Amino acid sequence: MKLVRYYTSGGPEVLQIEEVAVPQPEAGQVLVKVEAIDVGFVDTQMRNEGSPWGTPSFPVAPGDYVYGTVVQVGSGVDEVHVGEHILGFAPSGAYAEYALVPLALRFHPLPDISLSPEELVTLPVAGETAYHLLATSAQVRPGERVLIHAAAGGIGHFAVQLARAMGAGQILATASSEAKLDMAQALGADTLINYTEPGWTEQIMQATEGKGVDVLLDMVGGQILIESLPLLAPFGRLIIYGAASGNIPALSPESLLSLMMGMKRIEGFSSFTFMQQHPDLIAQGRQAFRHYVEQGKVRPHIMRTFALEDVVEAHRLLESRTSYGKIVLCP
Repeated sequence: MKLVRYYTSGGPEVLQIEEVAVPQPEAGQVLVKVEAIDVGFVDTQMRNEGSPWGTPSFPVAPGDYVYGTVVQVGSGVDEVHVGEHILGFAPSGAYAEYALVPLALRFHPLPDISLSPEELVTLPVAGETAYHLLATSAQVRPGERVLIHAAAGGIGHFAVQLARAMGAGQILATASSEAKLDMAQALGADTLINYTEPGWTEQIMQATEGKGVDVLLDMVGGQILIESLPLLAPFGRLIIYGAASGNIPALSPESLLSLMMGMKRIEGFSSFTFMQQHPDLIAQGRQAFRHYVEQGKVRPHIMRTFALEDVVEAHRLLESRTSYGKIVLCP
């Protein structure tokens, strides 16, 4: 079977397609013939030199969520049978024609709505992350003003839809191009701002009548993060869940004083840490998020699918920052 591995950190070109034996499931695992593989920006960060996750042990066969058909089960598995479809996390070897999924890491039950394999495979990471950013971390309330940076991205486009479904009073979306802003508007954003243009913060303050925003979701970091701090209203919550710009800057004493006096809050979010530390909240959130999906209030937007052999091109598109919605590999 075909498997993607890399033996050193670097650009997309380090990703290699190899022919390997089909793995055999161990106790508690199922072997899945893969139909769709989730691909996220975090995958490119983990591959790059200087990743915030540190230097991995090479070779690396990326792990991720996969959707497909069970073709073999390991010992002790009696909840899933050969021939059933499954969505689950393959800790290693997800970029492959066949992948091993521990039964404990499956996404279950699947939403009771017609979705393609490509759409389904994006729900656990991007969709649930967006849900917990808003519901668990920010605890958004009806009527609040919500600013979403990179609103057309893999997580951002879910966040726009969820903010609308949760009753946000005003959704402000930022992105780096008109095409991305058009997408955010189609998903429910009220105010559209290109944050690569001068004066973007003034536009946000004007749109909120000088009040600022109650909730701000940021995965850009860098200068955008620094310029975003004054946009927080009193008791505002800034949730940082990434740094696509490459860095999270240090805050000045003046910024910290402003946060303290305004009773504003900055919080970090990592879906991987959250899954490890709070499986109970993950289960609760999955039920709530699935409800939004089944109601048709949230739906994944797939920009493009790639064959497994075109994984380098898929990663290049993600790193180009021109993509929107989700990108999926289909063996």
